[in-house]
Amino acid sequence: MMVWKLSIFSTVLKWLCSRPKRRPAKASGFRLLGSIANDDVRARVVIGSALRKAIQDSELELFYQPQISTKNNMLYGVEALSRWHHPTLGTIPPSRFIPIAEETAQIEAIGLWSLEQACIQIVKWDKIGLHVPIVSVNLSAAHFSNPTLTENIVNLLEHYRLSPNRLTIEITEGGMMQQNAETMTTLTALRDIGVGLSLDDFGTGFSSLSRISHLPLTEIKIDRSFIINFEKDVSSIIVTEAAINIGKRLGVHVVTEGVEDTFQETRLRAMGCDVMQGYLFARPMPPSDLLHWMQTRPILAPS
Repeated sequence: MMVWKLSIFSTVLKWLCSRPKRRPAKASGFRLLGSIANDDVRARVVIGSALRKAIQDSELELFYQPQISTKNNMLYGVEALSRWHHPTLGTIPPSRFIPIAEETAQIEAIGLWSLEQACIQIVKWDKIGLHVPIVSVNLSAAHFSNPTLTENIVNLLEHYRLSPNRLTIEITEGGMMQQNAETMTTLTALRDIGVGLSLDDFGTGFSSLSRISHLPLTEIKIDRSFIINFEKDVSSIIVTEAAINIGKRLGVHVVTEGVEDTFQETRLRAMGCDVMQGYLFARPMPPSDLLHWMQTRPILAPS
């Protein structure tokens, strides 16, 4: 069976190399634009249809990326990240299938699945003596418009006998800023039951500090785009330090994503960052690999 090429650019390149060049260049240019649009539509339809089946057949899985506390170098928690390997299409990155899931109204099903899988995994880790303090799960803005979200989470926590503080919900800055009555009611209800709330991609949106200060947050996550440029861009360091100070003033934990080298780690520690996450410590991994990862680092090994 022919494997569908997910990259639109590679599809167009292959099409250009194989097609006979009989038409004038100008006409070809117009057809090329149409081909790009059509290929993109086909890809989205194919992925959207496959995703619906993937959710039903449990093809999706959660990987977990460790987060390290700067105070004691111990495990602060892990972030749950959706992964999808299709038997025919191959590995489809989240950056590709999540936007399609949002467009096709499948994102809520993925979010609820992620919440339950995270709870199941916490129980499994607990049974083997591996204590993971917090698991962060990403939800979209659409989830917070659903008045049953809090009830669903309460039911999950009760069913798996988990303390609410073992779970943190992440939502992007843009999603969190949709402060309509339903969203704010849900956010408040989640904090009231003890679930953590994390403002993801902090610094990339256009929210005002006055609005953020009224959100019931427990942490903010500084976007990796600031960390990447530490060595070349002084302004990135200044903005990151300012964001860390804002977090401290708000009384929430500050997590920095995308930490990849010791230079970034050293600067973040000096700034007073609370938690770090990135390839310097570990890549996202299957749940079965987390115990081995911790055991190979004596300071992080479970007691």
